[in-house]
Amino acid sequence: MSAEDADVVVVGAGPSGVASALLLARAGHRTLVLDRARFPRDKACGEGLMPSGVAVLRRLGLLDSLVAHGAPRLHSVTYRMVGQPVSTTAAFPPPPGGGPGWGLGVRRLRFDAVLAEALRVEPGVTFAEGVRVISPQRDAQGHVTGVITEGSAISARFVVAADGLHSPLRAAAGWTSPAPRDGRYGLAGHWRVDTRDIHGITVGFAGDHEWYQAPVGPDELLVSVLGGRHTIGAIARDYARSAREALPLPEGADLLGRPLAAGLFHQRPRHVAGDRIFLVGDAAGYDDPTTGEGIAVGLLLAERMAVHLDAALSERISRSEAAAAYTRDHRRLWADRRRLTRLALLMAGHPRASRRAISRAATRPAALEVLLGVNCGYWGFGRLSARDWLSLAGI
Repeated sequence: MSAEDADVVVVGAGPSGVASALLLARAGHRTLVLDRARFPRDKACGEGLMPSGVAVLRRLGLLDSLVAHGAPRLHSVTYRMVGQPVSTTAAFPPPPGGGPGWGLGVRRLRFDAVLAEALRVEPGVTFAEGVRVISPQRDAQGHVTGVITEGSAISARFVVAADGLHSPLRAAAGWTSPAPRDGRYGLAGHWRVDTRDIHGITVGFAGDHEWYQAPVGPDELLVSVLGGRHTIGAIARDYARSAREALPLPEGADLLGRPLAAGLFHQRPRHVAGDRIFLVGDAAGYDDPTTGEGIAVGLLLAERMAVHLDAALSERISRSEAAAAYTRDHRRLWADRRRLTRLALLMAGHPRASRRAISRAATRPAALEVLLGVNCGYWGFGRLSARDWLSLAGI
């Protein structure tokens, strides 16, 4: 046995961290997972898992357990103008290679509980809760050799940072870029509602902010809102009243607890891999939750990272080759999705254009279905025809 405490230490037990740990352990590598939280825990999240993410959960063997815990299937996205009778619905297109063509509403409290249990029973994984990681551990030459926690130093051949949007480990490594001052924030609340007849996500454009609704259980509806800091701050002062005024919530809907806040969303790391550190999930950079791809891309990144890290640990490729390959995969997975996010934010910021596009798409939803396929990673923007672009422009 080597001198290291583990082959890989994974910091963070959210979806991307758990996927990374399970894949590396199943490849035969000693994996230690650390998280400062104790599970189950709740956190602000869009709670919509795109079909591409569902496919990863199926490959990991976690999908059946999540569905058994009440995660409903999502088949479509409806776009509407808040306060106006203008809406259109686009269905998720079938995956080109087969497999689940539906997404999931994943209540984060239950999702993370399923993930944590998967870690506890996985051979080759040691899971330590309530452990706060302070920084990378470095040797005399400055190379990363593990992590430093509040109580000890842990050595490992590689470190995977899956510690979230504002990743402390990323910051301690010096990889965090300055965030924009005019970024976006969100609130996520849950309502007691019979959701058995709700089979998709609803996006409501409201000028300088958007409302999102999705079923996350048989009697639980996520109602979140995204916008600028001042707008979200004003809504937070009376979230329940604001939601009732903006949305057609069913009569008798009851707010469950207090809404949770999240932001600043736009994050760009200087690097996503190098010197034995790999970033996955939101720690590897994020734009905005508006297209709902965050969890799915985090799971897909974990798969790609595990392939390259396994090759480096098995000495089939060098550490630098693994970092370069993962960086390319990260760029490829995010390229079209980031373009789509910019397009969605552009529409959200121009109500007249949004209204025209939604009205046009109501008679021809094909362009929106193509965009949903782009968001799932099925194809690129080249799939859009000239007629599709005219439709998106409301022409």
